Amino acid sequence: MPIWQTAIAVLLSFALALVACRVTGETDTTPTGAMGKITQLTFGGISPGNMNVNLMSANITAARRTVRRLLTDLKSGYLLGAHPRRQFLAQFAGIFTGTLVTVLCFNVLVRVRSHRHEPVPAPAAQTWRAVAEALGLGLSALGAVKVWSIVIGGLVGIALPLLAKALPKYERYIPSAAGLGLAWTFHLSTAFLFFIGSVVGWWFEKKYPKLSEDLTFPVASGVIAGESLMGVTLVVAENGPELVRKLLGG
Repeated sequence: MPIWQTAIAVLLSFALALVACRVTGETDTTPTGAMGKITQLTFGGISPGNMNVNLMSANITAARRTVRRLLTDLKSGYLLGAHPRRQFLAQFAGIFTGTLVTVLCFNVLVRVRSHRHEPVPAPAAQTWRAVAEALGLGLSALGAVKVWSIVIGGLVGIALPLLAKALPKYERYIPSAAGLGLAWTFHLSTAFLFFIGSVVGWWFEKKYPKLSEDLTFPVASGVIAGESLMGVTLVVAENGPELVRKLLGG
C-alpha cells in the first residue's frame, strides 16, 4: 500500500475506534467485521479494483477489536480496585504468550483441515473476501440496491441517537442504533440466542433481584465459557491423533 493510503487507514481506524467504544459500552460486542466494511467501501472508491489494498486497509482498522478487550479489562479492574498502570503492564506481557499460542494453534488447525480438504469456517474472513471481490470494479459494482441499503442504514443510524437526545423522556423506548445494527451482522440463530438470554436474565432479575445481582453474570460467563470449551473438546476428540502428528511435524 502507498504510505498515504496507509495513513488514511490509520486515521480511519481512530475514528472507528470511537464508534467501537460506544458499541462496546452498549452491547458488550465490537462489530469488527461489520465496521471493516466501512474501510473496504472507502478504499473501494480510493483504490478501485485493488483487492490487496482493500483487504489490507480493512485489516489495519480491524486492530480496533482490541478496544473491547481493553475497555472490559479496565472496567473489571476498576470495579476490583486494580491499578490501571499495572493492568497495562500485565496486558503488554500477555501479548507475547498470546501471540505465540494463537499462531501455533491456528496453524495446526488449518493444516489439519487442509489435509482433510475441509474449508476453514471463518465467516468474517469470507465476508471480507466477498466485499473485496464485489468492489473489484469500484463502488459502482455494488448495484443500486446495495448502495441504497448503505444510505438508508446510515441515515437510520444517525437519526436514532439524535432522536434520543431530542426526546430524553422517551429515550428508553428508542432502539439503540448500535444494537439494531449489530443484529444485522449476526446469524439469526445467534441473535435469537441473545434474545432468549436477555429474556431469561430479565425474568430472573424481576423474580429474584438479590440472587440476580449475585449470580446472573457468573452463570452467564460460565455458560459462554462452557460452550467454548466444549467446542474445543469436540475438535480434539475428532482429530486428536492427527493434531498431535501435525504439531510434531508429522
